[in-house]
Amino acid sequence: MADNYILASFAFTCTNAEMALLVEAFHAATDLSIDLDPGKPTAELLAVLPPSKAEDPWSGLRDLFCHRDYPTFGADLTVDPDATEPRTIGFHGMTDFQAEPIANLIHRCCQSTLKQAPIGFEWAETCSKPWVNEFGGGWCAIHVDRVEFQATGEGLAAALRTEPPAAETLSKFHGAWSELPDHPVRDWQYEVANGDTRLGYWDWVVIRQVVDEDAASDPFHD
Repeated sequence: MADNYILASFAFTCTNAEMALLVEAFHAATDLSIDLDPGKPTAELLAVLPPSKAEDPWSGLRDLFCHRDYPTFGADLTVDPDATEPRTIGFHGMTDFQAEPIANLIHRCCQSTLKQAPIGFEWAETCSKPWVNEFGGGWCAIHVDRVEFQATGEGLAAALRTEPPAAETLSKFHGAWSELPDHPVRDWQYEVANGDTRLGYWDWVVIRQVVDEDAASDPFHD
């Protein structure tokens, strides 16, 4: 057995109004994750996180998370006590940093700041044992009109590619809408929904096959 960790720490500047939205959402998610009542969201927060369910005013916030009943960002929040704009706010996590919910929250709450310049951060993935392919990370770039992610494994696979993409070969051989039994579409869909990959299905299959081969040949992976 081994423990896996996702770590990140970054800070950026924003307006007082944007900071208020981030703080409100962060504390509400913390309360919701431990079944406490966070009260009612402000009109300002409802404007950027409109409810998807009329009976739940916090459903817009819950929608940021893969597990809606456990809306945790996996990070601590730090706030600049100086009220002078711009304000500095930071997210810091050492075990289970949730990159996608944090990035999407910033995208929703900080449109004014993002119109001036994008916000970016990196994360690291580590393991308590030296297991092959259990170390990595990625980056996120938050723009005013989109949020981009890439894992280091995806970038490395692209950099190492010297032949026509294996995914293209698999797709042609099996059919674009087929799947491999060892790597079902539902597993790929789960990783997409969880923010663990931005690859298409067949590209994801290629990466998983490489990981499986390396794990099978690793004498320490047990």
